[in-house]
Amino acid sequence: MKARIAGACLAAGVAVSAVLMAPSAVAAPQFDRAMVGAAAVQLGLAPAQAAQRLDQEQRLSRKLADLQAAGMPTDGAFFDSAGALVVTTSDAKRAKDAGLTPRSGVRGERALNDLSGRVQQAIGADKAQVQTWGPDVAIDRVVVTVEPTAGDALVLRLSQMDGVIVETGAAKLVRNADVVPGRIMDLVPGTNCSLGFNGTRNGAKVLLTAGHCVEGNPDILDANGTHIGKGAGTRFPSVDMGIVNIDAEDTQRAYVDTRNGTTVRITGSSKAPVGTTICKAGNTTGWTCGKITHYNQSVRYSGESVTTTGLARATVCTEGGDSGGAYISGNTAQGMTSGGPSNAECGYNQGANATGFYSFYQPVVDAASYYGVTLLTS
Repeated sequence: MKARIAGACLAAGVAVSAVLMAPSAVAAPQFDRAMVGAAAVQLGLAPAQAAQRLDQEQRLSRKLADLQAAGMPTDGAFFDSAGALVVTTSDAKRAKDAGLTPRSGVRGERALNDLSGRVQQAIGADKAQVQTWGPDVAIDRVVVTVEPTAGDALVLRLSQMDGVIVETGAAKLVRNADVVPGRIMDLVPGTNCSLGFNGTRNGAKVLLTAGHCVEGNPDILDANGTHIGKGAGTRFPSVDMGIVNIDAEDTQRAYVDTRNGTTVRITGSSKAPVGTTICKAGNTTGWTCGKITHYNQSVRYSGESVTTTGLARATVCTEGGDSGGAYISGNTAQGMTSGGPSNAECGYNQGANATGFYSFYQPVVDAASYYGVTLLTS
């Protein structure tokens, strides 16, 4: 899918972001109304309560990041259904003092990543029977999703591995290939994606997007057919990150266009904990929301012989043409659309109402680190 990002958008004049404030003495951060709506639907809360939960997610995530920067050992984290940030750590007291919930006696994220590698070896030549595999930190297992036609021998082989759960997928997975953050990115020749996140590299203007959108380094046009850049590199299909050189005369914006008349400022980037509320902007389906469910997922898209690794998964609905578009949590950039089920029916600007689907995205911090990009923030 190819999608656009208003934060990385190269056009001016987008309206100011909608605001919903939590009812408290201290003003909560500003959250897009659809993001609040998504949290309300997921949690069964009133919008004001959902806004408070979003504020709590952002506050606890910052505390975790501060502790990690100060050297506290961690081995995975996730938000539970009550909104607590559960952290696997050997320093329980330090975590509790910061308002986090420590956890021990589990495999942990590093061991799950190692187990995921052994799963790949066990799959071996039967890769065409598998859709995805990767860690689920919350349940402390590696989950493998197989094709409905997967053979019994493969399912049995994987199911017998300690710490592995096997599920059957319901649909084929497809790349979301069509290309301002969140706005359309037309590719020459003849296809489109969505724009990801603006940034700079060695003083030059660049944009991060999905790697499959910029295979062959195409010329990039905006919705008016104006040339705005050219593909400058891709790592697809091993991962799904790509970079675009933006024309010097164009203006980069540090906000995401929600495609519904509002924008969301970009103030930083991260890999937010599993369970965090997240929304994406894309050219085909507009603004859809959900929550982060997994990291470090390996995905075999239908028709591809090579597995794409290092992807995150979320309960956010996407369709073809959303690819490359921006995922954001609160005001923190998270990633760019990679793909999802071929039978997704998201509607347009459905917020959290396009339920029952999921998608994969390339974490932006990994792409920025690899390409040496400093994201544009406001």
